[in-house]
Amino acid sequence: MHEEEVFQAIADRVAALDYSDEVFVRPGHLDADGRWALTPSADDVRWLEERGSQTHLAAKAVGAVDPLPPLEPASAEAVADAERLLGHPLPPLLRRLYLEVANGGFGPGVLGVAGGYTDDLERTAVDRLDPREPPGRFPVAYWGCAIYSYVDCSEPSAMMWGFDPNSGLAERSFFPEGISLTEWLIRWLRGRLRQPMLVQDPQTGAWRGATDAEHEAQALEVAELADRIKRRAGGREP
Repeated sequence: MHEEEVFQAIADRVAALDYSDEVFVRPGHLDADGRWALTPSADDVRWLEERGSQTHLAAKAVGAVDPLPPLEPASAEAVADAERLLGHPLPPLLRRLYLEVANGGFGPGVLGVAGGYTDDLERTAVDRLDPREPPGRFPVAYWGCAIYSYVDCSEPSAMMWGFDPNSGLAERSFFPEGISLTEWLIRWLRGRLRQPMLVQDPQTGAWRGATDAEHEAQALEVAELADRIKRRAGGREP
């Protein structure tokens, strides 16, 4: 996909109010035919489900998914202020998304500039800028648990970096993800984007970003664990 195609695909998702990886559904369960059967509950109770999951699609089929709120673009002043504080222009694709589509809130938790989408501490990407961090790196998305994705705005290639302070590796908490911002957004559109993850190389012992295969292996382990928990909860496993 070219940048224009990526831009239009994201704009279409935002316009259709289908821009988040997580959706709120009314409580229920999958019946024997795979349909979503609602469970009596308070009107304000909702479950958070992964977009595209069996639960989401079944709940959507019976109108049990809450619509997402519309998103608004950032002002030109807010984008200009972000670039001034960063000391570098934003990548053209990101800049255009902010100005023409939405001030964050789409994708895997894209942070906004002033007045836009925030992390769980109510900080925008601009609030998250830190002079102690490598110059030119812009915190473009928040994944939870203090994990962020950064884009390097000091180079035209706009390469992505992961940040995971939970590693305890101090300055090595930053690690290259090996893809550009454009590829990062393409992976999100195709449902293949993974949270940044630090792993210790089994051969060298050095810490680095996980490969696609390592991400897949971890996802499989998590899925198997979730299945075992469900089986035990249902009394089908000792």
